[in-house]
Amino acid sequence: MSNNQALLAENIIKRFPGVVAVNNVTFELRYGEIHGLLGQNGAGKSTLLRVIYGVYKPDYGNIYIDGRKVFLRNPRDARSHGIALVHQEITVIPSLTVLENIALLGFSWNSLNSKFDYTRFKEYIDRIMSRFKIELNLNERVKNLSAAERMLLQVIAALSINAKILLLDEPTSPLSLHEIERLFDVLNQLRKEGLAIAFVTHRVNEALDICDRITILRNGEKVDTVESKAIDTHTLIKLMLGRDPEELYRVRTDKDVEIVISKYASEIPLIELRNISTQPKIAAEMPLKNINIKVYQGEVVAVFGFVGAGKTELGKTLMGLTKISRGDLLYMGKRIKIKSPVDAVKYGIFYLPEDRKIEGLIPHFTVASNMDISSLNIVKRFGMFIDASKELNISLDMIKKLSIVTPSPYTRIIQLSGGNQQKVLVARAMLTSAKLVIFDEPTVGIDVAAKAEIRRLIFRYARERNVSSLVLTSDVDEALGLADRIYVMKDGEVIREYINKNIDRDEILKNLA
Repeated sequence: MSNNQALLAENIIKRFPGVVAVNNVTFELRYGEIHGLLGQNGAGKSTLLRVIYGVYKPDYGNIYIDGRKVFLRNPRDARSHGIALVHQEITVIPSLTVLENIALLGFSWNSLNSKFDYTRFKEYIDRIMSRFKIELNLNERVKNLSAAERMLLQVIAALSINAKILLLDEPTSPLSLHEIERLFDVLNQLRKEGLAIAFVTHRVNEALDICDRITILRNGEKVDTVESKAIDTHTLIKLMLGRDPEELYRVRTDKDVEIVISKYASEIPLIELRNISTQPKIAAEMPLKNINIKVYQGEVVAVFGFVGAGKTELGKTLMGLTKISRGDLLYMGKRIKIKSPVDAVKYGIFYLPEDRKIEGLIPHFTVASNMDISSLNIVKRFGMFIDASKELNISLDMIKKLSIVTPSPYTRIIQLSGGNQQKVLVARAMLTSAKLVIFDEPTVGIDVAAKAEIRRLIFRYARERNVSSLVLTSDVDEALGLADRIYVMKDGEVIREYINKNIDRDEILKNLA
């Protein structure tokens, strides 16, 4: 045992019916460090954290805190030993204030028999926020907070019970890039103050940016523990996947490029935006300025740009959700007007939003219902009733084709991993008669292997069905690995177009420098 060892989970095994979720994993956590748990969806990361937090009882193995063996029968036991868990699904009550939520998440756990003194508790939380340099309005209603502020609220609640071991389960999954930076500032301060932090993620770059050490899990087993300064991205991904990541990134060939070049020279575009400018409905939206983009039938086009470049606004413009103030929209060479999503659907335009949980999925519907919600005509009987047999057969077929991991077509969609949820949305698009599918950040928030599967599905869908795909992405590797042509966006403008042949990421990124 090292002198500053906070926690040791030794030889942990946790079984569920039909699966060994964690298989003989040993994980050490030290004071004053952020230790990453990295792995694909289903690798066992969250299960290991729940064992440490007392949610699950291990089938085998021991847990030591400060060198002493402990038995954690439930989360209350874990908290009594200074362990706190921050969930990826933000668990707060929107109608209450920040302070009231902190009291519920923190104070009430260890003080059920104590009288709550609002003034003293507020002073106590103020001291914690001052010590760890966290800024948050304690009187603000939680419904008015950003995702990052809600995550920080949970961190403060953990600190309010004097937690010395902080377990963070995918804390960045609901956050934007700017919000992640803010969270990382706080985590760095917590590390300086000597807390032991376990940071679960499937995002390799995040693990390298914030963690001191990284433990890699694959299929429930520990692969290795490495110093983050001593390993590069490529090697880390290889450990995580068990194969070379180059096999995953590129899904197209030079032959595909030649096909596109011939189309570019001879065919009429399916959709063309000609000098399009927009008038946003709200100030937060980026106005588009003089946009010129062509998408040919069966082509995969990527629009690459950083957050705030105007990519989502471009997608919503094609769906009639943003007003065009100037320019022309052409369909097969003829001018058209799209004033609403109803108009877009008439022209075969289908949009898969970036925020799949809020704008894409119907969380309490089944996998099957989420698939066919946009194409009910194919599962209707007598024009008005759902034919359960048809729905079942169609959903089973799509589950097989897209390799969707789900216990049943009737499983609620929220029980699936992020990658499988995204596959269900791709299946939804495939069941329509779409001619152009707009994929807005199709692989954000899912693990590396799932990203590769989604990209292959998009490319195969375009080629096999001759359906055009417009991929809006902030991932330059995604654009290079998937697209036939690439447009680069910045501040609402298209600043460069590439035919995707013999170009590399540095060539594209220099446009945004």
